[in-house]
Amino acid sequence: MDNLMMEDTIQEVYDRLEKNNFSTLKRPGKPMWDRPLIGFARGDDPYFEFLKQHIGSFHWSPKEAFQLKYPESILQSSLSVVSMAFPQTMETKAAQARETTVPAREWIVSRGEWEPLMKEFNGKLTKRLEDLGIRSVSIDLLPEFSTVRTSHLGIASKWSHRHIAYISGLGTFGLSEGLITEKGKAVRFTSLIVEGNLNPTERAYLSPYEWCLFYKDGSCGACMRRCPTNAIAQEGHDKDLCDAYEEFFGENLWPQDIERGDYILGCGLCQAGVPCQHGRP
Repeated sequence: MDNLMMEDTIQEVYDRLEKNNFSTLKRPGKPMWDRPLIGFARGDDPYFEFLKQHIGSFHWSPKEAFQLKYPESILQSSLSVVSMAFPQTMETKAAQARETTVPAREWIVSRGEWEPLMKEFNGKLTKRLEDLGIRSVSIDLLPEFSTVRTSHLGIASKWSHRHIAYISGLGTFGLSEGLITEKGKAVRFTSLIVEGNLNPTERAYLSPYEWCLFYKDGSCGACMRRCPTNAIAQEGHDKDLCDAYEEFFGENLWPQDIERGDYILGCGLCQAGVPCQHGRP
């Protein structure tokens, strides 16, 4: 399989998703997420070893993640990584940009229903690849996928979808730690490891913060002003303050007409109403 065939397969699966709609808000014809951006990386890209040093030894290499499903011996160089960035819709971003203290209802639902959507998407994608004779592993479907509390980074993931997107040429980080892509910062990511050699996407940047105006020349800082709990400062993003606000919102400000269920809350006010909400500024 080449890159184009992989991209076509991903888009075909996206087009047939049953859960990608705002039925919860009584808008079944409206998609929650736009078509994904797609980037590729070699399984033996040196950046994967850097993540083990920067994040922690617990962060999986592509080979380690692949062997959780297929434990037999395999060379890291025979694997490729596919990163997919799903942008929020223009309608959701517009609604979110109007809010100043709590996330928009569209944002609450699209974030809260992300995990079930990714279960459907990745399940159908890996099955389609299997039918084509291609072994693949979806990170989001691995039972072992979880987070770890670290002394230097706070909560960290065993596989950082955002860092993998950076490695795969999809964008660079901003002050709020979100990844700024060609479709903006209001995106969520998923990752796939496939057996086979796909051509890596060229990284159109030299440093991890290159597309952030604050880090580029100090001309921005909109995400700091958008944060309702001052969790973003010139020194960076305070995850604990961010998590505490989201917990407070969930307990005290949750919309009565949206059933919470198993929703995971994401505030995301820093991702809309900012220069990088729609694309690279």
